[in-house]
Amino acid sequence: MKKAVLVVVAVVVVAVVALGVWAVWGGDEDEVVARDTCGGNAYELSVEDEDGGLEVTFELQSANADETWQVLIEQDGRTLLEGTRVTDEDAELDVDVPARAEDGDEFTVTATPADGEPCVATLTR
Repeated sequence: MKKAVLVVVAVVVVAVVALGVWAVWGGDEDEVVARDTCGGNAYELSVEDEDGGLEVTFELQSANADETWQVLIEQDGRTLLEGTRVTDEDAELDVDVPARAEDGDEFTVTATPADGEPCVATLTR
């Protein structure tokens, strides 16, 4: 019985240590994420530290493949990306754009389908 308890305690200790190491070395501490829905579409906007700068990622799950969207990504009112994107075969829209860390902390994405209302996502880092 004592051996079984010791084994369980050892497994728990190893799991806690491994989780701590993951949190320090492999966790997403430098990423800020906003998730929500608009117009029946789920989206995720994230900003992550990357190579001395930032990477802004916007993902939108739409209802249909091959939909055309106008996408505007801004950092504190300054345009980072503006253009047309089309949802892929899984009805997903995925846009990545680099940003400078010193240019501000508020990110806004406005994604507007060809025949619908704008979806606006905002995130403050």
